[in-house]
Amino acid sequence: MTAAFLGPGGRCRIFPRPGGRNLSLGCQNLDFSHVDFFPARSLRSDVARKSTARRIQTYLLYGEPPRRIAGRMLHVETIEARSAKHRWKIDPHMHHVLHQMIFVLRGRGVVQAEGARAQYRPPAMIVIPAGSVHGFEFEPGTTGHVISISDELQKDLVQRDAGVGALFARPVTLEFHGAALRATDLAQGVRMLAREFHRSDSGHELAVQGWLEVVLANVLRLAQNLPDASDAVTGRRRRLVARFSELIERRFRNSLSVPDYATLLNISETRLRTACLALTGQSPVHLIHARLLLEAKRQLHYTDNPVSEIAYAIGFADPAYFTRFFSRLTGLSPRAFRQRGPERALAVSAQLAGQGLPARI
Repeated sequence: MTAAFLGPGGRCRIFPRPGGRNLSLGCQNLDFSHVDFFPARSLRSDVARKSTARRIQTYLLYGEPPRRIAGRMLHVETIEARSAKHRWKIDPHMHHVLHQMIFVLRGRGVVQAEGARAQYRPPAMIVIPAGSVHGFEFEPGTTGHVISISDELQKDLVQRDAGVGALFARPVTLEFHGAALRATDLAQGVRMLAREFHRSDSGHELAVQGWLEVVLANVLRLAQNLPDASDAVTGRRRRLVARFSELIERRFRNSLSVPDYATLLNISETRLRTACLALTGQSPVHLIHARLLLEAKRQLHYTDNPVSEIAYAIGFADPAYFTRFFSRLTGLSPRAFRQRGPERALAVSAQLAGQGLPARI
């Protein structure tokens, strides 16, 4: 799918200049540093340093050559539209003039931003500012949307509400509780924005701008209910969970237990559990298992390797135990998952989760 430019002619998405009604949500002082697992740093200067060490691919949209944008730009597509053909793995890259919001409704994954890697669980909104190096490993069958806005459009939105500037100040992962998400119009707003993006009916421009503002307003409102970044305890826990998440990414195939991770982090198991529960709502073992399960699903979907070989490759000494582990957490055996395909398997997991059964990863 090609980009749609906000300008005259073709499939244009034209927004009037700011000066109409003002959205005032009281978000001018929002601080999103508490909800990301990525180190604070100057994004553009880091990109420049990294580019001298190794070439970072730069795109307009992923896989498309960069080009100048004449005016403001908005692009909306499903996560599947671009990720499925790349085996649900988006290699590290950057966009010079595009900011992105990735809204994930279903399917876990790993996000990489500025050299740091961390898991996320749905529902989640991942915000990637222009100029930051980022990549993704999506669970096959993931559902959601990618919203891309040009730097010029983002600056116009900041004039309407300064909270938008805080939102795009650095890479951030916002994980929402299902009940909190349902209490807002975010999911509906994203769906309607995607639907309106592909229309050309009368009043289209007004509708697109309106739905984009609805999406941003609801993200800012949800973010206000997250832990306070200025709290010293929250800050320490955030740094600890970030270190733990990085360690999982490096060592999840090594069959380490929670006590092993706690020892490597030089902290007690109790402190690790408290931090993980406070910031993610999940225990340390749950986060470890989620990463193992994501890798197992990718191997089952994209390789023909025997289940026993996959089990050994991700650190299980006993393939039978791996099968029990996989079945308990997904509601399907590894072979059944492979036969059904990721989309149907995700639907089974979601149904079981709604019934309160173990398949919640």
